[in-house]
Amino acid sequence: MSFDQLMPIFLSSKVSTKPSSLPFQFTGGFAMSSKDEGALMVAQGFYAMLAQAVLFPFLAKRYGCLNIFRFTVIVWPLLYFLVPYTVLLPQQYHIFGICFCLLWRTTAQALSYPPNNIMLTNSAPSTLVLGAINGVAGSTASLCRAFGPTVTGLIHSKGLSIGVSGLAWWITGLVCILGAVESLLMEEPTSHGSITELMSQETVDEQMLIDPRSIDAAIVAATQPEERIAEGFSEAIKHSLPAADGPVAQLLLADSATSFLR
Repeated sequence: MSFDQLMPIFLSSKVSTKPSSLPFQFTGGFAMSSKDEGALMVAQGFYAMLAQAVLFPFLAKRYGCLNIFRFTVIVWPLLYFLVPYTVLLPQQYHIFGICFCLLWRTTAQALSYPPNNIMLTNSAPSTLVLGAINGVAGSTASLCRAFGPTVTGLIHSKGLSIGVSGLAWWITGLVCILGAVESLLMEEPTSHGSITELMSQETVDEQMLIDPRSIDAAIVAATQPEERIAEGFSEAIKHSLPAADGPVAQLLLADSATSFLR
């Protein structure tokens, strides 16, 4: 989000006539018109759809989501450090520098967002908690979208006041380095079972614990005289507990029958 805010400002800023003092002391932009900026954004949007629909599936199948994510977040800081220096290129190479940076950024975005969402989904221990996890992730992302441009805008204004137009870019690059280091500690999550599989397993567990014959035996016992109630109830317990042959099981049956009669 910081790139989306800083790049249009950088493109539309006036060309600086002040002398530069490398490597950090320089200002100015490309004085690009809104029409030209709009054309670049449209081209960027079409390429983003193409990269996400064609390039990402091919690379994900070949290298895996985690490796792609690591590569993009590792090279992303370098982009933030290089963008401000494109204004120092000779004027005839300005458009090439701009297109190169936009191509780099769009490719990195198309290759980092999908694997991030996929790994977030796969990290859920169950689909039953997937809604909560996605809700927290969406709320956190919205919070960053709200504060990110605000903070970088303030830093950019401060940088212009001291003659360092790349200050916001470079600080954002430092934040990206922290994300790159964190990606090296990540592990590929395994997919969880679907909700259908979980419900099927629960059904199987219930069937293993409850035998329909126990219900029938209990109904029959209820219709018999009092002296046969305990015997019928014991029969029902035997059907519900297949391993009711040992002393412990006999004690359980006796206790259950006694409690029933009480």
